Amino acid sequence: MGSSFTAELLKLRKRPAVWILGAIWLAFVILFAYALPYAFFANLPQQDIPEGAPADLQSEMQAQNEAASEQLMSQLYPENLASYMLSGFSGTGGTLALILGALAVGSEYGWGTLKTVLSQRPGRLGAFFAKMLALALTLALFVALAFVAGAVCSLVVAVVQGAPIDFPPLAELLEALGAGAIILAVWAALGIFLATLFRSTALAIGLGLFYALALESLVFGLPIPNETFQDARQFFLGQNSGFLANSFGGEALQQNLSLSGSDVGAAQAALVLCIYLAVFVLVAALVFRQRDVS
Repeated sequence: MGSSFTAELLKLRKRPAVWILGAIWLAFVILFAYALPYAFFANLPQQDIPEGAPADLQSEMQAQNEAASEQLMSQLYPENLASYMLSGFSGTGGTLALILGALAVGSEYGWGTLKTVLSQRPGRLGAFFAKMLALALTLALFVALAFVAGAVCSLVVAVVQGAPIDFPPLAELLEALGAGAIILAVWAALGIFLATLFRSTALAIGLGLFYALALESLVFGLPIPNETFQDARQFFLGQNSGFLANSFGGEALQQNLSLSGSDVGAAQAALVLCIYLAVFVLVAALVFRQRDVS
């Protein structure tokens, strides 16, 4: 399977779509996670100070304005790197991973290259899991590059603002990297599962994006005051991705980011995601093994 793994890595490295998705991911981190929020927080509308107000009242209101701006700006500092970066993994990161997984598998059906691949060694399962390993390595690089870009951006913000440069403890960073890898992996596995099931890239991406961007929001946005209905959130893919990402942020940071607190702990959310990951990959492998590839 080593030769198949090397071949799959080469295919991913040569595909423009992989580079484009990686560029979009890095652009999101740099532009939408740091540059634009920094521009907004640095120019935050200030509370109007009434003319003729006592000097002590003016000083108090000015201090409140500065404190509010600093509280928002602190999200971008290195000390909040782990929690702030993960807030984008369950949304944009998961969507890009889903597209990558669907492209990696679905394109083989569209191009008709699977027959050539399977006419060589190893067998179907060997070729399938070689592709999974190559994708896993690619996603690990996506996670690492995102955190490196975030660390550089947060460092720049801290230097410009004259804030202390205190990165999170190494253990917390490693946990955040693992959580990010799980989130991207399970969404990529969904894309792989759909592409294998329907033998199509377009349909897999369409259905996956509908689920990721609309279905869960529509379902749990319904005003149904039923405890069982609300408890069902604990078993949905998107909800647990958000729970795992939000579990790294403190209460104050979650409020600043307009995120609701996690309804389940990080361990439970990670377990649910790992179950989804195993089910998607194993079912896709069984379908790939049994069905005609044409």
